[in-house]
Amino acid sequence: MKTKLLFGLSLLGVLFGGCVVQSIQPLFNEKDYIEYPGLAGTWKQQDDDKEIGVWGFSRESEHYKLIHTDEKGRRASFHVAAGKLGTNVFLDFVLVDIEPHDSLNDLAQVGLIATHGFLKLVKTGDGLVLVAMDYEWLQKHLEANPKAIAHVVQDKRPILTASTEELKTFVAKYASDGKVFKNEVKLVPKNPAK
Repeated sequence: MKTKLLFGLSLLGVLFGGCVVQSIQPLFNEKDYIEYPGLAGTWKQQDDDKEIGVWGFSRESEHYKLIHTDEKGRRASFHVAAGKLGTNVFLDFVLVDIEPHDSLNDLAQVGLIATHGFLKLVKTGDGLVLVAMDYEWLQKHLEANPKAIAHVVQDKRPILTASTEELKTFVAKYASDGKVFKNEVKLVPKNPAK
């Protein structure tokens, strides 16, 4: 299982240009959830002309449901909350289910430790850009400033353990820094309106 997790994290690292930062606590409390117009729908992720993933967001009460399908057809369901930190919008996601149940897709494997991940969300024309915190920046920052935010190190990976409020303050501080949030995944509508 540990090998699968590390393999999945490395694949996700390729997806975002670095590993997704994990947190024990969510980035938002329920009172912080917002509706993000234009998020609901089916989005495709491409590498050149090849489709390498499909991201389907649907609104469910106060949050969203994400069905992510990788290029091998493996699906994972996530509970996703949208929220604002200053002028920036972020998505907090946590794994809910996988299909087939004996196979994890690349994104689902991040959730094996029952952690939250977070991505900055940017609307660009008809598309979306999901931007992850640069994992290498976080590692170096925590080595130089170990008290910057509560965390533990597991297998040389920092996992954030700060409270939701502390996490929001930390992420908001660096949200507009292009050296910190720089690993992008661009999504375009799968079936654009004509």
